[in-house]
Amino acid sequence: MVETRSRSATASPARRGPSARGGAFAEAAAASAAADGGAADEAAFGELVAKASGPMLMPEPSPLDDVPDVPFAQLCHDGTAVTARNWLVKLWRYTVVPTKQLYLPWMFSGLPTNYLMLTYRTFNRDFGLPNCNDDDLAPLLRDELMPDRGRMHRERDLGLWYRTRGLDMTYLGVPGLVNFIDARTRWIDDGMKRALDDGIKQVVIIAAGYDTRAYRLGRPGVKFYEVDLPHASEKKRELVEKLFPADKYPRPQFIGADLSQVGLADALAPSDFDRSRRTLYLIEGLVYYLPPVAFKSLLSALAETAAVGSRLYFDFINLSTMSGDVFHPGFETLMVSVWNKGEYFLSGLDEREQCVRAVLKKFGFRLHELVDAKALAARYLSHLEWKDKAPPLPPYFGYIAGEKALPPLKRIDSVEAPPRRRK
Repeated sequence: MVETRSRSATASPARRGPSARGGAFAEAAAASAAADGGAADEAAFGELVAKASGPMLMPEPSPLDDVPDVPFAQLCHDGTAVTARNWLVKLWRYTVVPTKQLYLPWMFSGLPTNYLMLTYRTFNRDFGLPNCNDDDLAPLLRDELMPDRGRMHRERDLGLWYRTRGLDMTYLGVPGLVNFIDARTRWIDDGMKRALDDGIKQVVIIAAGYDTRAYRLGRPGVKFYEVDLPHASEKKRELVEKLFPADKYPRPQFIGADLSQVGLADALAPSDFDRSRRTLYLIEGLVYYLPPVAFKSLLSALAETAAVGSRLYFDFINLSTMSGDVFHPGFETLMVSVWNKGEYFLSGLDEREQCVRAVLKKFGFRLHELVDAKALAARYLSHLEWKDKAPPLPPYFGYIAGEKALPPLKRIDSVEAPPRRRK
C-alpha cells in the first residue's frame, strides 16, 4: 500500500492550538509511563519492532512521526463553535438546511442507517452500474431484513432507481453517497487481505453491524471477533445461523458489549482473544457518531489492548467540514438526513496529515496511510470523472490506516515532560 498524502499534508496543526514539544515514540512511551507512575519503556524502535509477532508495514522509524504534540480536544471535536470564518455556513445550516426534511425521508426510503448502508453496498451491482466491492453476502442479509427492498433491487425498480440516483444532485442530495459505501467497503477489504497475507491471525470488528468480512474473507487459522451492542450482536448471530451454513462459512466470536460501559479488553476477556498477538482492528462508519470523549476512550482502549504490529482501519469526517470552515452542500444534506433518524454527527477529525499523525501517536500508532476522497476515487472509481460540484465520492470523508508501534500502555491526553514527583 502506498501512503497517500492529502492536499494539505504539509500544513502545520498550529491553527488549532499551541503545540508542545514533539518526540520519538520511545520518548512518548517514557513520558507516558513516568506520568502514570510506571516504569519507563526506554526500548529503541528496533527493539519494539522485534516484539511484534510478525512483519510490520513500516519496520523503520520515519521522521514524519516526529510531530508536535497537540491536545486531543484541538484535533478532534464537534465543530460547533461559531467563528468569523464559519458563521455564514452555520447560519445556512440551521435555517435553510432543515427545510430539506420535506423530501429527504422519501429520498432515503425512511430506512434506518444500518439498513440503508446495507442496500447501498449492493445498489451499483444490482442496477448494472460499475461496482468495486465484492460483498456477495450483503444481498442475503438485505433480503432477509428488507424483503420488499430486495425485490426492488432484483427487479431494478425504476422508482428506486430515480430516488437513489437523485442523491447525486448537488444541492438537493448527497453526491457520491452510494459510491462512498462501495469504495469504503473495498478499501477495508483490501486492507484486511493484506493483513491476512502478512500473517495476522486475529481480526476485531468494532460496531460490526451487518459486516460480512468474517464470512467472505475468513481463512483457516484466522479468528474473528465481532463486537457490538448485546441486542445487535444477538440479532446478527441469529441471522448468521439462519443464512450462512456453518459447513461453508466460518463463524466469528460474537462479543455483545456496550463499549461506553465496559472497556474493550474486558469485553474481549471471556473469549480466546490473545492480546500478545498482532491484530487487525476495524472501525467502519462509527467514529463520527461518537462524542470526542468516547472516540478518545476507544483509542485509549486500543492503546491498552493492541500488541505491537497490530493494524487499525477507520474512516472519519473532516473537521474542516464539520466545523463549517469548508462548505460542502452534500454534507449539510447528509447531516439533516441523519437528524431525521434521531442520530447526530458528533466528532470531526482534523484531516491534515500532521494532525492525523499526532492523534495516532498519542495512542501508540503510526500513520501508514491517509487517503482523501479524491485519491480513493482515483484508486477504485477511475471510470468516473472527479467534479468538484458533483464529486463521485463525498469529499468530506477521510480514511486512515495505522500500525501499532508501542506495546500496550495507558495513554494520557498530551505527552509532555513528566511532572516532578513530590518528595
